[in-house]
Parts: sequence; C-alpha cells; structure tokens
Amino acid sequence: MNRGGVVSSALSAAPSLEASADRRLDARLLPAAVAAWAWAALALVVPVVVLAAVALGAVGLATAWALRRRAGTASLALVLIAAVAVSVGAGRLERSAGLLQPLAAEQATAVLDGVAVSDATRVRVDPARSWGRPSPRWTVRLSVRTVTGRGSTSAAHAEVLVIGGAGWEAVRRGDRVHAVGRLQPTDLADPSAAVLRAMRSPTTAPASGWAARAGQRLREGLVRVCAPLPTDARGLLPGLVVGDTTAVPTSLDADLRTTGLTHLTSVSGGNTALVAGAVVLLGGVVGLSRRARLVLAVGALLAYAALAGGEPSVLRAAAMGTAALLGTLLARGGGGLPTLCLAVAVLLVADPWLARQAGFTLSVLATGALLVLAPSLAASLARPLLRGRVPGRRAAPVRDALVSGMAVAVAVPVSAQLVCAPVVLLLAPGLPALAVPANVLAGPAVAPATLLGLLAALLEPWGPVGAALAGLAARLGGLAAQWIALVARTGAEVPGAVVPWAQGPGAAVALAVLTVVALSAPRGVRAVSAALQHRPDRRLERRLSRSPDRRPAG
Repeated sequence: MNRGGVVSSALSAAPSLEASADRRLDARLLPAAVAAWAWAALALVVPVVVLAAVALGAVGLATAWALRRRAGTASLALVLIAAVAVSVGAGRLERSAGLLQPLAAEQATAVLDGVAVSDATRVRVDPARSWGRPSPRWTVRLSVRTVTGRGSTSAAHAEVLVIGGAGWEAVRRGDRVHAVGRLQPTDLADPSAAVLRAMRSPTTAPASGWAARAGQRLREGLVRVCAPLPTDARGLLPGLVVGDTTAVPTSLDADLRTTGLTHLTSVSGGNTALVAGAVVLLGGVVGLSRRARLVLAVGALLAYAALAGGEPSVLRAAAMGTAALLGTLLARGGGGLPTLCLAVAVLLVADPWLARQAGFTLSVLATGALLVLAPSLAASLARPLLRGRVPGRRAAPVRDALVSGMAVAVAVPVSAQLVCAPVVLLLAPGLPALAVPANVLAGPAVAPATLLGLLAALLEPWGPVGAALAGLAARLGGLAAQWIALVARTGAEVPGAVVPWAQGPGAAVALAVLTVVALSAPRGVRAVSAALQHRPDRRLERRLSRSPDRRPAG
C-alpha cells in the first residue's frame, strides 16, 4: 500500500461513522451470555448437589431439543449453563484438595510455597479511619503449590491472597515465594481459596521459565529507564504500559480516582486493543493482507500479555481487547456484539469466579459501550458538521477526518462512563463529575504514552544503543504521561469534582434507571436511543439525508 492509500484510508473515517451507526446489532448470542453470567454468579454459592443436577438437566434438555431440530439460542444457553456448573464443581474440588482449606478453617499457622501471580499492591488506608501513621501493608496473589501446617505437608492448586508488611513490596509477578503466616478462610464466591496474613518477609527466587523471566526483565528495564523522569511521569508511565503502579505517588493515585482516570493505570482491554491496533495499522502500511494482520495482532496480544505478567486480569483484558479488535475489523452488520458475547461465555466457563468481580464487569461493559453505543453517538455528534457543507464548495477530507476523530474521542469516554457509572458507584462513594471531560482531555496522550513506553521496554535490553533509544522513548512517553497527571491533578482541585450520591445496590440501580431514561429522551440523543433499541432512527435519517441544495431557505 502506498502513502496515498494510507492517507485515503485514514480519511475514510468520516463516512464509516455513519455506516457503523446504521448497522443493525446481532444480539442472538446476548441471551445465552447473560444466562451464563447470571448462573455463574449463583452457582458459586449453591451446593455441589445442585450443580450436578443443573448440569445433567441442562445437558438433557439441550440434547432433546437438538434431536428435535430445535437447537438455537436456548440450547446454547443450556450448554453454557452445564459447562459453568462443571467448571464450578471442578474448581471447588481443586480448592478443597490437600491441607489448605482445613488449615484455613482452623486459622492455623502455615508455610506456603508458590508463584506470585501479581505484583505487590499497596493497601490504601483511609486517613479518617486510621490512628497515627500505620505501617504500609501490601497484598500479593499467590498461586500455591505446597502447604505445610500441623506437622504435615500436601500439594495445593489454589490461589491465596497474602497480606504482608515490610519486604513484601519487592515481590513481582512470576517470583517463586516462600511465605509464613496465619491462614484465614474465605467464602465460596471469593476467587482466593484463603487469606494468609504474613508474619515476616518472604523468601523469593527469580521467575522460572524463559517467558516469565523475559517478561520480568522487560518490566524491570522499563522501571529503570523511567527513573530519571519527573515524579508523576516516573510512576505513571509503567502503570500505563504494564499496570505497575508501585511508584505512583499516593496523592496522584487519589487524584486519578477523583477524576475517573484510575482505569488508565491497570492493564485493560483498551491497552490490548491499542497494541493490536498499532500492529494492524503498521501491517496495513506495509501492505499485508487482513488475515496476516490479524495473525500478527493475535501474536502481539500474546506477547503483550506475557510482558504485562500473564496474570488473570491481564488475560481477561487480552480477551476483551481481542473481542474489540475482531468486532471492529471483522464486523459485518453489527458483528461486534456476538464476538463480545462469545468472549464473555468462554471466560466464564474457564473461570466462573469472574462473574462476581467488578473488574470483569467493568471490562465487559466498557467493551460493549465501545462496540454498541460509541459508534452511534460519534455519528450523531459528527453528522451535523459533516453534512453541513456549503453548496458548491469542494469537500474537505482532512477536515472531515478531524471532525470524525474528535467525535470518536468524545463518544468513547462518554459511552463508557454512562454504562459503567452504576458499577463504579458500588466501588467508590460519589460520582466523578469531571470523568468525561478529564478522559477527553487525557485521551489523546494515552496512546503515545503507552506505545512509547512499550517501545522503551523493548529497546532497553539491547546494549548501550538500545538503552539510549529506550531513554529517548521514555522521555517522550513521559511528556504524555505528565500531561495525564496534570489533567488529574488540575481536575481534582475543581470544586464539585465528586457529586455526592447515595451508596448501596439500590442507589446503583436508581442511577442505572436514570441513565436509561436519559438515553431514551426524545431530543438530543436520538442516535443513542436508536442504538439501545437496536434500530436506526428513521426520523433523524430523513432529516439529515436531504442534500444541502434542497434544504429550505432560512
């Protein structure tokens, strides 16, 4: 593909907005995905006998319908329900094997050996609820291999949440960890089989396996090249690239939360879609076919997941990013939603404990907003400007591309905030009133910061020349990260940055109802309402489809 072809492809964004907004949504897989999600949330706490009965009953009904040639969405939902039941039962058997849960039930002292599946995360302390200056505490998720207690040792295959003090801040994903502490039980719906309150610092060893070692080396190299940067950029850039927030100042972390920007410092579907999108774009520049670009994008996603640590949240983000990528590249007639539903179903069967995790819910909602709501909203924002040309004047493709880009930049955070706000309300008090403008202002800096930081991590190990180039990339990425920090700190100082709102599930439901009512209002958001109702707005289409020279004067 020549340079003119690349430019023309970029400038074709304007008409593609209208095309994407007018596609009818394919929601055939949505009921099956919702049924699997609801059942997974319930299955985590029901007795094993109920799980077995539901699995057998669902398989029987699905088989009977298939024999009568009535297989469809209902049959798929039944198959997913049976698969989730089997997965929950297998997970419970795995967690209950060995000494881990009996020792946790007795709150006994135990010795655990395993592999860290997360970096150490500092426990945030509410100053209003603490006395003096408590010593810092850290949490690490540990995949336990052996457990020793009460004079016995057994194998284990479960995840334990470790809470420890000094020494635990140095634990990184992939490290082999030897820990001593007091076990505490968790409930059935908790993704961790037990909690260990560490009594002393851990004994660690470097990650085993070439992939884990390579990922850890690249992450450490990124931290090194970021060391000379200003304080905010030094902490924020690794967070944007690989989710490492250990160096983010406490005050900046609070400001990011106040302005609704904290999602930028965790590996999400946005990160993975950004990485894959960059690979697809570069593949288009060099003239690769669509299939070749998709293969390279999947490879880039796998490599990025290894770089980011390969923990469950990263793999979930990779799945959501893949859904967004396939939904936008392969969509035919609104095919992004089936891809998302398929990704949700696969993830829930693989790990039913995701059903009750807020991070998974937010990832799915944000990806759904990107695929379903954002195109229609962007088209409704850009359409008046794109259709409002003066008769007889030549088209301005560059202007149209800029208008479309600005519309997308506004529509994506608005859609995500509208859809995710009820869930966010359950996690933190109040509503971030500046979340949308803050995301719009910070959004243009996210891609440069992330991609330049990723480039710095990849270049750093390659000798003095690579380190010098990595330092340059880190400085450029640090400028973008510094802008994001400036937006967060400035926005947090604005009076009324957080709007008070009642807490609890009832308040979240009320907010969700108000959001639906607002989106369904007859004026101002017709395109958004049409997207939610799975149909184009015919009245708006008739009004906007008139050519400029036929519009009535005045």
